[in-house]
Amino acid sequence: SDPMNDIQKLAEGLDMLAKINPISLGQGQGPKAIAGVKEGGRSGKWVLLQNCHLAPSFMATLENLVEKLVPDEMNPDFRLWLTACPSPAFPI
Repeated sequence: SDPMNDIQKLAEGLDMLAKINPISLGQGQGPKAIAGVKEGGRSGKWVLLQNCHLAPSFMATLENLVEKLVPDEMNPDFRLWLTACPSPAFPI
């Protein structure tokens, strides 16, 4: 099932609903996802990368980006959420 409703309920309870940035991964969405994570880290948005199973080749790039994040430089409200369906290229 799609966890977006659960994330929205959580965000609403924490007064973060207006700060969710959902990005549906797929063909050509890597640059948008990278920009979203960087901007979210600065501004304190919740970045929701949906359908990660559709972009398995992007996961190494995302991993490198996350590993380079410096916690002391991040807005404490920033969250990165990932959703995926099981697939041969993206086992859960």
